[in-house]
Order: sequence, then C-alpha cells, then structure tokens
Amino acid sequence: MKHRLQALFRMILIIAVFGVPPAVWAQTRSKTKIRIATASPSLSYLPIYIAVKKGFFAKRGYDVEMIQMNASLTAPALLNRSVDYTTIPSTIATAAARGAPAKVIFFASVKLQHMLLARPDIATVNDLAGKKIAASGFGNLTSYEIQFLIDRYRLRSKTTIVSVISSTDRLIAMQKGLADAAIISAPLDLKGEEMGLKRLLHMGTILQIPQAGLATTEEKIKTKRSEVLDVLKASIEGLEYTLSEREENSEIISKWMALNPSQA
Repeated sequence: MKHRLQALFRMILIIAVFGVPPAVWAQTRSKTKIRIATASPSLSYLPIYIAVKKGFFAKRGYDVEMIQMNASLTAPALLNRSVDYTTIPSTIATAAARGAPAKVIFFASVKLQHMLLARPDIATVNDLAGKKIAASGFGNLTSYEIQFLIDRYRLRSKTTIVSVISSTDRLIAMQKGLADAAIISAPLDLKGEEMGLKRLLHMGTILQIPQAGLATTEEKIKTKRSEVLDVLKASIEGLEYTLSEREENSEIISKWMALNPSQA
C-alpha cells in the first residue's frame, strides 16, 4: 500500500510539474533527433515517408526531420554529418565506389518510379535527338537515366542534359519551352499530363536498378548500431504498411503531393 501511494504521489508530481503523464513525459524527453536528406516528393521513398507520418520512428524514440535537397548535395551533407541518413542511395553508392566511408543499408523501391515526359509535339523517344532533356542535376541518377536514353536510342551528341532541380520545376520548364523533355518522379507525371505534356516512357521498364532507400556512414553503423537497427525496423514497418493499407496510402499521397484522390 505504501509503495502504491508513493508511486501515485510521483505520478501526480510529474503531471503537476510537466502537465503530462509520466509515460508521455518520458517518451518526449527521450526522443533522439535524426535528419534524413530526401529528394523532391516521390513514390520511390513512400515507405519511409509513411514510417515518419504514422509514428513508426517516434514510437522507437526518434524525432525525424526530412530535409529536401538536391541529390548532388546528399553525399557531402552525409559525410559532413549535416544529416544522418539519406533516401537517395545512388549518390552514396557512387561516392562509396570512390572510397567514401558510407553504405546503402535499405532499399524501399526496387523499380524506378521515374517517367520520361515530353512536350506535346514530341511523339517518340527517338524524336528527342538534338533536344534538351531536364534532370535534377549532373552526376546523379536522373542524369544517368538520360545518358542511358541517349546511348540506347542513339540520340547523338547534340542531345543535351539541362539541370532543373525539382520535378515540379521540370514540368514548368517543359511547359515554357526551356526543356523538351524531362525525367519526372511518379505520380507527378499525372500533373504533367494535366498540363498537356506527354508521357513517353516508364524508365523502370528499360532500366532495372533500385531507386530509393536509405544510406548512412560507416561511422554511424559502427558507433550507433542500435539506432541504425531501429531506423531499419521503422522503415520495414513503413514498407509493410505501404503494401497492406493502400486506401489510406492514397490519402497520404494526395496530401503530400497535392494530388486529387483519383490521381493518388
């Protein structure tokens, strides 16, 4: 009885001081901040986004900040400890191949969720010979995809890659005639079609490489192994939720990408 009274007194004291029950106070107090670098909104890393929104990280004690940045900046940001993880493993894999101490630890999408869109006067991929095709930058996945197209369809050297950071900006660039075609993250290709642009190709049908996931530094893996494992568990839970709760996913996607329900 004495111990129960003491426990009750401690609970009342914590609520009086902090305004919340002790369990909630402890959970709030113990949150660890982690920063995840992302590209512009894309279905490729939807499982990780859902894991954040549904609290799969929070219930493991992590407060996640998702920071959107140009893909070319993610490797320097990760290696300089400005971020803890990134959903753009392609740039990290390239850096690691050159000796950078970083590794890809998870794939959320094993098929490219990128579309090739073009201005309405362009009927086929072959018509892009000598044209300007927009990527999110140079030396990243989207520029590699365009170079793959140039080689596969023999579009010749006069076909150029132009840098336009976000998918939304690339849609506008095509509409204004600043680019003739562009690589666009799904489902923003639907927005492009509403703008009168034409979808030429799903890149995942010709280029079989995984797109999004998580990467971090070797130092993080060695010194904060339990955190890395928790991040992986939360991401896997997000992946499972993405596969099982399709109706709710549509609501999340429509709000995230400003789409109507039919587009999501």
